[in-house]
Parts: sequence; C-alpha cells; structure tokens
Amino acid sequence: MANYREEHIRNNRRLARQVVGAAALLLALIGLFTVLGWIVGLVRAALDDTDLRNEYRDRLYGMVMLDPVAFDDVNSVDEGIFKQAAIWGTVYQVQNSGGSLDQYERDPDTGSALIPALEIDTYISNLLGPDYQVTEGTFSTAEFVYQYDEEKQAYLVPVTSSVALYTPTVEKITKKDGQRIVTVGYVPTSSNNATGELSLTAPTEPTKYMDYVFTRGENRQWYLTALRDSDMQIEVTPIPAPTDAVVDNMQNEEMGTSDAASTEPAPVPEEGAEVAPDAENLDDTGDAPAEDAAAEDAAAEG
Repeated sequence: MANYREEHIRNNRRLARQVVGAAALLLALIGLFTVLGWIVGLVRAALDDTDLRNEYRDRLYGMVMLDPVAFDDVNSVDEGIFKQAAIWGTVYQVQNSGGSLDQYERDPDTGSALIPALEIDTYISNLLGPDYQVTEGTFSTAEFVYQYDEEKQAYLVPVTSSVALYTPTVEKITKKDGQRIVTVGYVPTSSNNATGELSLTAPTEPTKYMDYVFTRGENRQWYLTALRDSDMQIEVTPIPAPTDAVVDNMQNEEMGTSDAASTEPAPVPEEGAEVAPDAENLDDTGDAPAEDAAAEDAAAEG
C-alpha cells in the first residue's frame, strides 16, 4: 500500500514537471515569435520611407507646382521664386490640413486673401534654412504681381487663379556625398493647357524628373541647396523598325511601280486582227527583210 502511494506521488510530480516544462516551452516560443515580429517590424519600418517621401512631397509642393529652372546655389536664384513658392506652398498646406482660405482676412477692394508674411517667412526658413533672408515687399513674377500690405504685413494672394503647372510625386530618396537627393516626378495638372480649362486627358504619370538636393545644416536639419536635372528618365516605348519588305512596298507605292506591273503578260490580239510586225524582223527602213519579200513573191507566182 505504501509503495502504491509513493508511486502515485512520483507520477504526480512527474506530471507536474511535464506540465511546467510544456508551459515554459510555450512561453519561450511565444516570446521568440514576439521578438521576431518586433525585429521584422523594425526592419520593415527602416526600409519603408513612405512617410518621409510624403513629407518631402508636401514640403516641395510649392516649388514643383511652379517648375523653376535648375540651379546649383539658392543665392543665385531670384528670391521672388522662393517667395511665390512659399505663398502657394502655404496655401496647399492649409487646404491639405482641412482648412481653407476663408480663414484669412480678405482685401475689401480685390477680394484677395491676406496671407501673413510671417507664414511665408516660416515656409522659406523650413525649406532653405534660417540663414536665408528675404526682403518683405511687393514683387512680381511671370504670372502675378503680389502686392504687399505694409500695414497688415501680409501678401495679397488671388484666390480664384491657379498657377500650378505640376504636382509632385517623390520617387526615391538617396544619399550621396553627404547630401540627401530627393528625386521628384512632375505630374502635369489637369488644367495645364492653353485655355486653363479642365483637361480629362491630362497625364497621370510624371512627364519628367528633377533632383532636389538637400544639405544638413543648423540643428542637423536638411535644407534645399540645389535643383538639378535627374538621371531618372521617362521610359519611352520603342516603335519597331519596318522590315525590308515593308520598305520596298512603301517605295513602290511612292514611285507608282510594283512587281505585278513588270510581270503582266502582253495582251493577246483578237482573231482576224492585224498583228504588228516584230521589231526584230524589221530592217532599218521599217520594212520587212528582202528574204521575206522574195518568199512572199514566189508564193504568189505559184
């Protein structure tokens, strides 16, 4: 009886150890898969730069929509280019965040929105760095004259006009020689035509690419320092070259000739019709040779 009880106790202890071991193994597996999941998530987050590309898309919206020419130094560019880009970039950011131009004061004479110069300066500072200084005041571009209200310290911006030529799509972000290269695709706007009307056939894919070059500056922030033509090019579907047979047919059609015309048989004369003499059987005078004439006379006498 005592032996049975001891055996029963040993079996219970063995079962308990097995249960504890299985639970520990299960917890270890769960922990392992959890850690692996965290690692995969971190790697995926490190490789996925979607948020960064979207950030640069919004940051460069004002520049891309105006399509400025390439430059190697921001100080060589007319500051009006950056001021106009800052104005429309600010308008885009307001609308993209769910706001509207109705939140700005309107000029009673023109109805233009009064966008504070402080917002424009902030936009330029975030784009070009705090060292880049702009001069407040009225300026003009090929599209508009932007009046500056000295009293209200704001720019008058027309709210019914559109100057957007392109919208940006950031294709890739790379680093080279200590610089950050943001390759941007230029997608034409739907109203980018001569009349300004809505175009339902406007391209939805980029028609060109540009590289925006950023250099690390104050507070280790990246600021725009150059704009260059990109090595990334639009893929064009090649048109197959015509074959030799097609070229020959085209040439024959242009010259009005064909092989069929050169091989067409001569017409057969109708019965009883006079047959034209063979050119080879005519003498220099155009008459039949003397032998043929003599043969004909002999036949007549006979």
